[in-house]
Amino acid sequence: MKPAGILSYGDPRLLVKSTDVTRIDQELSDLVRGMFQLLYMVPGIGIAAPQVGCNQRFFVFDMNRRADPGHRTPVTVINPVISAREGTVTAEEGCLSFPGIFVPVERAFRIEIKGVDLEGKDLVLEGEGLFARLIQHEMDHLEGVLLSERMTRWDKLRLLREIRAIEKKGRKGKYVF
Repeated sequence: MKPAGILSYGDPRLLVKSTDVTRIDQELSDLVRGMFQLLYMVPGIGIAAPQVGCNQRFFVFDMNRRADPGHRTPVTVINPVISAREGTVTAEEGCLSFPGIFVPVERAFRIEIKGVDLEGKDLVLEGEGLFARLIQHEMDHLEGVLLSERMTRWDKLRLLREIRAIEKKGRKGKYVF
């Protein structure tokens, strides 16, 4: 299965809590490959399965997407669990399902996650800063939690027109990318 695009805020599929991946097979590998192809065409560093209409607990990312576009380091995390958190930091955050919207969001500064990779091998990743923010953002998608739920009331009011326009597309099942 190749993803058709990134779902827009307003699409009800983004609000569903994802189920665990029970089989790592060719179909999943093809979907992951398609998600990376999509990732390298959009202005982001990670995509969660729900954003492409798949209700399973996994996401893909490439931290070098911004730092060194010529050197790709794709990572797939299946059935992730955050095993440790430290500190807090507030920084600006965006989301591919909310194109053009950036708001301050409080997140843990440092995290550790456990999961498995596309070959079924155990995976433990830890980091801070942008890495920690990315992981927590993608984990939110797996829980059906969107950027709009992390916004302050002021940001929701300030961005109301833009958010409503994005939501209108999503309710019609349109892709943003």
